[in-house]
Amino acid sequence: MRALSVAAASRGNTVTGSDSALSGHSPQNVENCDLVVYTNAIPQNNCELQRAKELGIPTVERAEYLGELSKTYGKVVAVAGCHGKSTTTAMLGAAFSYRNATVHVGVAGGSRIGSDRYFITEACEYRASFLHLAPDVGVVLNVQYDHPDFYGSETEIIDAYKKFCSNCKTVIVNGDDPLCRSLTDRPVTFGTDKNCDYFAYDIQNESGYRSFKLGGKKRAVITLSVPGSHSVSNALAAVAAASECGLSLTEALPGIKKFTGIARRFERKGIAFGKTVFTDYAHHPTEIAATIATAKEIFPSVAVVFQPHTYTRTESLMDEFAAALSLADNVILAPIFSARETPLCGVTSHALCRRIVEIKEKAYCFDTFSEIIERCKTVREKAIIFMGAGDINTAADMFVAADDSFF
Repeated sequence: MRALSVAAASRGNTVTGSDSALSGHSPQNVENCDLVVYTNAIPQNNCELQRAKELGIPTVERAEYLGELSKTYGKVVAVAGCHGKSTTTAMLGAAFSYRNATVHVGVAGGSRIGSDRYFITEACEYRASFLHLAPDVGVVLNVQYDHPDFYGSETEIIDAYKKFCSNCKTVIVNGDDPLCRSLTDRPVTFGTDKNCDYFAYDIQNESGYRSFKLGGKKRAVITLSVPGSHSVSNALAAVAAASECGLSLTEALPGIKKFTGIARRFERKGIAFGKTVFTDYAHHPTEIAATIATAKEIFPSVAVVFQPHTYTRTESLMDEFAAALSLADNVILAPIFSARETPLCGVTSHALCRRIVEIKEKAYCFDTFSEIIERCKTVREKAIIFMGAGDINTAADMFVAADDSFF
């Protein structure tokens, strides 16, 4: 919403807004507005929406507004996927630096207002939001079951991705994933398979950071400034999208090489109590496993503080969460971040903790951030990652601030 507000203001609109966690919601906030844009986390009985309807003010959901906004740009590139879309979108935006593209990323500091020639955006699958977009180039990084509060089965989410692909003029997919390949006929592919249109080979790993040779339609040596094996896939997707839009590697690669990541994606926050502290947005088992694997390439031991995100996701993927979190040397759980949901009977962080304990010994659960901070002070691991899509980053800031040994 913040990124959209900046884009709207850049068009000469007067933009106001409200947030339940900040100033709260009030019917008075929509007085004299010409349009009210709301997120799908807002219920229809919200006082501001109700007042807007009483006054006859048009209301549109965020994804619909994004779709209409995108139509005002020359070429639209949309990045979809259950994991990695924010990072890849931002990396692609860096590749388009010389073209002064406008970039829309749902992460603080990741967006940029540029010219009307290119619009690069992440495309969210939640509630099939990305179907409001009709991209010139669409990218699909991966497809996995998620958002059980909306999609009743894996088949339903796959069907949504197929519809997204049908809305795109050109479709670029992860060629290493048979499911992605099956989404559309004759896609442009990227991956490590040498049959892909853009493929990586001779991948080198130096302290977690990759360099590789690019083969296929284009050839080059690419060095990355973001860690993790998954970053190779993200970079390939960015190179493929930039190339299919007509950018040369001379234009695209400098931005990709300089790209160092975005907020809450294995973001280093500092050192506290002898431990390097990171925040990460991972809230799906696959993302959790990838982040822990990345950290273990750099540090000999890793602790994770995880805040589950939504009750339905925790219930549906309980076993997968337990397996992924068990990859860490030490696990500390915070209460579930409910987001838009109401609690489900028996679905708690304590239940997840018990499942993890069945796999490994070091797993703990606390009901407050203060208790978590005290526990974190005592862990022996060299790195600690505060992980989740809720407000767990606040706990990371509290932990770093608690160590006054450097002042």
